[in-house]
Amino acid sequence: MESKVDTRYWRFCAWMGPLFVAVFFYCWGILGHNFPPFAPDTPASEVAGWFRDNRDGVRLGMVIAMTFAPAYGVWGYALAKVLEQAVGGNKPGDNILVQLARVGAAWTTITVLVPTSFWLTAAFRPDALPDWMIQMLYDMAWLLIDLAYAVTSVQLFALGVGFLADKRAVPLIPKWLAWYGIWVGFMFILECVMPYFFNGAFARNGILNFWIEFIIWMVWVPALTFFALKAIKRIEQE
Repeated sequence: MESKVDTRYWRFCAWMGPLFVAVFFYCWGILGHNFPPFAPDTPASEVAGWFRDNRDGVRLGMVIAMTFAPAYGVWGYALAKVLEQAVGGNKPGDNILVQLARVGAAWTTITVLVPTSFWLTAAFRPDALPDWMIQMLYDMAWLLIDLAYAVTSVQLFALGVGFLADKRAVPLIPKWLAWYGIWVGFMFILECVMPYFFNGAFARNGILNFWIEFIIWMVWVPALTFFALKAIKRIEQE
């Protein structure tokens, strides 16, 4: 007789995704002046002046953002558990797509933690740093958080392909959402042009490179969470 799947903590972990997005949006985005960010052609004196005037808010925002960064990894592992049930097989936990979904979430957590430490460093003792160094830390953080997109694409592709492989008459996760996740993963490749533009649509604050890229990902997280919570209920019933 097949043992019952233990889903006791799945819902709690699944809610960590929307929590991460909400906290990150406000603490990293609003308090850290990253939503929207400074344009790349902003003078170093303006960037440095802002960090000096708002050091306490940036420190608070980055500390909280770093504290809640692991929530993304926890959320990713919850989705991997749902994916296990979708791919089926004798040992679904050994499926390579499940493993890739997990490591993609873990890698993404690291790419959040490291850049936020750069912003925090810029706000730690801004009066002691020259303008160009504060601007450099700001640039370093943005270059890393944008150009490390591939680690999140690993998660997006693994979840998308895995949920498309669900053989149920009514899949645990809708096929359209699986395709949407794959599309978002491919869209991230546009980040590769960001280092070559200091203004316009492809700059880090541009409509394509920032507004579209970040928003389509922020839509994906709560949408997938909503259907994952419904899937958990179905798994318990099955």
